[in-house]
Amino acid sequence: MPRRRAAFFHAFAAMCSLVAAVSAPCLVRADFAIRDFASTTTALTFQGAASAVLASDADETYALRLTPAKPRTVGSTYAKTKQLVRGGFVSEFTFRLHAPSDVEMPCQGVDHAPATCAKRGGDGFAFVIQNHDARALGSGASQLGYGGVLNAVAVEFDTFHDAESRDPYHNHVAVLTRGANAPVLSSHDGAIASSVDVPNLADGERHFVRIEYTPVFIAENVVHKSFRSSAHLLDLMRDYKHGLGTLKIFVDNLGDAALTVPINLGAFLDLDNGRAWVGFSASTSRSMQYHDIQSWSFRERLDELVVDEL
Repeated sequence: MPRRRAAFFHAFAAMCSLVAAVSAPCLVRADFAIRDFASTTTALTFQGAASAVLASDADETYALRLTPAKPRTVGSTYAKTKQLVRGGFVSEFTFRLHAPSDVEMPCQGVDHAPATCAKRGGDGFAFVIQNHDARALGSGASQLGYGGVLNAVAVEFDTFHDAESRDPYHNHVAVLTRGANAPVLSSHDGAIASSVDVPNLADGERHFVRIEYTPVFIAENVVHKSFRSSAHLLDLMRDYKHGLGTLKIFVDNLGDAALTVPINLGAFLDLDNGRAWVGFSASTSRSMQYHDIQSWSFRERLDELVVDEL
């Protein structure tokens, strides 16, 4: 182990011992992995329609159901323990979005052909990082349960085209934030970037997502086909005096990111010693579907570069 890093960890351990001696909590890593949501009521908060449900009779496993397949519902779930996000993290989860076959869906003509009718479940869900409220619950419908939450960044997995939100397509991923002092909204005026280069998110199949954040910007990422950044990023960087990090979203294909965006969570958000609540939100409108998270893990990363900066 390099001397600087070893010295840091020895100092950190000593600090923790001192803090423990005076009966105060010491900040420690809070990594977790959930493969069955049957007994997570003490580790997670549930808002709105969100709950743990038996998702498979075959293996008796429970999923995190953000919303049932009912119209105009909204739900959110967050880990009760704040996670260290400023120094980088990796979060992985599997999800399944599916609608009952006997439910009539509204028609969407978003395939640029008058005779085409796209019937899709709605509206989608989001992975949310926020330091506003342990039980944050935003607006429903096109706002996907995160719209209106202050001091937040949302990675949305949108399955229903909403023209008022300026969605690029009915099936897309996007990263949205308005910084620490304004509520995040689903309108793509507040999107750092979006991509339609993803599989059909609402096909009822199991999908795998990996979200990686590093506070270091890697120049080579700019030439990757997944790299995106919007004019909104320039608004966030007014009077900016910090470097940018990198957020990568992988969907099913771990060898190729679906979306890569420049962002700095430590600068864009007002964090609690680098920490924030992490979780999910979702909503339905006239169109509806089950929004199920089937497994979820979160791992904080404290690499040498970040240690050197502490």
